[in-house]
Amino acid sequence: MFDDPIPIEKGMLRSPNHRRWRTQVDAIMSQFRRAFPEIKYDVAWNVCLLNGSAWRKISERHVTLYGGLMRHRLIGIEAATLLFAHETGHHYGGPPRDAIYEWMSCECQADYWAARYGVRTALGGAETEIKRVVLAGARQILKFERHLMKLGVHRLDWSSDCLDHALPEVRYKIFLKAAGLQPN
Repeated sequence: MFDDPIPIEKGMLRSPNHRRWRTQVDAIMSQFRRAFPEIKYDVAWNVCLLNGSAWRKISERHVTLYGGLMRHRLIGIEAATLLFAHETGHHYGGPPRDAIYEWMSCECQADYWAARYGVRTALGGAETEIKRVVLAGARQILKFERHLMKLGVHRLDWSSDCLDHALPEVRYKIFLKAAGLQPN
């Protein structure tokens, strides 16, 4: 989400050893590992970046979410689920592709794929529960990104064509539309 070092307000990050939160995140990550066994999933709990990444090492596919993002108190378990799905979507979302990494789906396509297919594939279960997770996760991500903007954090790569990061409100609408929900 945000790559440059960002001052994080005191008290906004959970402890890297927060047992209950790590257990919840590990459970979601396990569901993604089962659903997409060809991808290696990881959380770098001690790295305070507010970001995640999809990356490749030769033929291996990886998804890493970083501690600043995953420990932030505005990110709940539904947002964590949607973020794992978003990074997975970079691997599987299809075109349009990233302008630099041609193997990877662009940001908006990864968002769409995450809400349309990723959460559903990883969690399974009832459609109402999938929609609940996507809606709650999208709301949490919107609140998180708006919070960062209030702190004066502005992305250099906001995009009108969605090849880079969409504005938070546009991203929220993409998530909801992909899940068959109406923005409120």
